[in-house]
Amino acid sequence: MTRFIHIADLHYARHTGNAITAERTSFDVQSEKLAQLADVIREESIKAVLIAGDIEVSDPEDFVPYLKTWTALGASVYVVYGDHDLNRIAYDDCWLQMEHVHSFLQPGYIFDEALGAGIYGLSCETNQAGLKEEFAHTPLRDDPYPNIFLSHGSRDQFPASVVTRLGFRYYALGHHHRYESIHRGGANLVYPGHIFSVWDGCGKAWPTGYVIGEVTPTGITHEFRTFKGPETRRISFNPFFRDGSRLLLTQDNLDGPPEQWVEDDETVLRELLHTTLAAYPDDYFVTPSQSKGYPTRRLSMTGRLLLEDDKRFEEFFARSFKAKKTTQ
Repeated sequence: MTRFIHIADLHYARHTGNAITAERTSFDVQSEKLAQLADVIREESIKAVLIAGDIEVSDPEDFVPYLKTWTALGASVYVVYGDHDLNRIAYDDCWLQMEHVHSFLQPGYIFDEALGAGIYGLSCETNQAGLKEEFAHTPLRDDPYPNIFLSHGSRDQFPASVVTRLGFRYYALGHHHRYESIHRGGANLVYPGHIFSVWDGCGKAWPTGYVIGEVTPTGITHEFRTFKGPETRRISFNPFFRDGSRLLLTQDNLDGPPEQWVEDDETVLRELLHTTLAAYPDDYFVTPSQSKGYPTRRLSMTGRLLLEDDKRFEEFFARSFKAKKTTQ
């Protein structure tokens, strides 16, 4: 049996622009999480790292230390590009200078002898243009060893009829920012989730993690693991949805139901925020988008800082109310 790591949706960019007031940048937190993979490779004899797109680095050199470390530990690296990887040619020019780093700028197939599996890579263009058609024209595989399909795109780009016909055992995918495993056409379509991000509140407040895949002579199994360190959390109030004197509470990546009614009473709501922040002091709370009256669209601070800084807490409380019915 051999093992591989499957990650996706790194969005490892240095910039945050003027979109968010953040206590720490995503880049700093992501760096800590990516560094954890070296120990995983070393301790579990990982033979390959599969990166399923949306790497989105500001400078390809930023990613070089990880590629060098992972390959030095004996893992080959396989990369496909996602719809956010606009500078993929520059990435290739930089990363392919390193031994045991492979990318699929064009569709292609590589058998990894150490892993005991073949990998077919299909990168994704902007807006996933033509992806479903490209997928349908993938060559069939009928090998005596398992094969992995590495790509980036939403689940509807990979219809069951084609999955069944192609014969791949495991689909290492990216694009969905939360872990999902979908059994379709006799194979598992797996999304490992994202690394970490505070720049887009809704859709990022999910556990951050990676997938460990295990190759056996008869197939491929996998398990999801979470990264150590801070997560993003969200709690917000929607005053446009009401049930009598109650308004709608939304919680993402928090214990309890994702939606419920709460009394529209300032004392009650403030106490709810205090209790929630205290339960996750080291995690980052991201507010709904609201630019009117604020220098940025979102606020992202740890529970600890928000509880210690009265001014920041007041801002957080005010920005926790959605500005419109459909605000994200």
